Amino acid sequence: MNKTYIYIIIAVFLALVVQPNISVKLKETIRIPENQGETLMTNDNVDLKSSESKATICIDPAYGGVDSGFVSQGKTDSKDITLNLALIIGDTLKQSGYNVVYTRIDDSINFYKNEEENANYRINIAKDQKADYLLRIELNSNSDPLEKGYTIFTQPNDSLIDLSNEIAQNLMQINYSEFKGLDSDHYGNFPILADSDLSTIFIEFGYVSNPSDYSQMSDIEYQKKIASAIAKAFLNKIN
Repeated sequence: MNKTYIYIIIAVFLALVVQPNISVKLKETIRIPENQGETLMTNDNVDLKSSESKATICIDPAYGGVDSGFVSQGKTDSKDITLNLALIIGDTLKQSGYNVVYTRIDDSINFYKNEEENANYRINIAKDQKADYLLRIELNSNSDPLEKGYTIFTQPNDSLIDLSNEIAQNLMQINYSEFKGLDSDHYGNFPILADSDLSTIFIEFGYVSNPSDYSQMSDIEYQKKIASAIAKAFLNKIN
């Protein structure tokens, strides 16, 4: 038989028999992605569920404007640390489905000579924005550089005490500083906790005078961990 005819027969065989079988096998190995159109979870938000209550949380970063808070040479001012931390916490709470508002989003804020007037100003901002919760962020300082740790203050309300304990537990899990305690007995000493109609949690996030506390509270990556810990607490206890 002429070689030309042999080549033609082989070509026809490959086209009609072998190639279709290859195509079928290739189609069988193609994996169609599931859940197309859904948002892919990342390492940053995989542990966060979505809020059902859609509560409004007002975040109150202490100090601001002419009040720099605690200032140390070569260190970031307290007013800037509280603001940065507040904005990161707010972003994380928004990602969790909450409505977030602030008493300040930059360095401009009304100044009052006494703590009570300043607290009333911030409380009124929260209430005007129909906040369900007020989260106060403040820092501390001490002449003893070894003094460290964070404290949580709140009103004598079982739900708020439960939420505050959850926040403390979550902060301990990320090895943030050390927990000095939860105080709901002396709320009357703090004007920011005075309005019982506004559920308020006041956190002193440690001592700028302590090198370890300062290192954590001023570090952006640690601020993200703090924000996640707080968001998880709200989701678990308030949802």
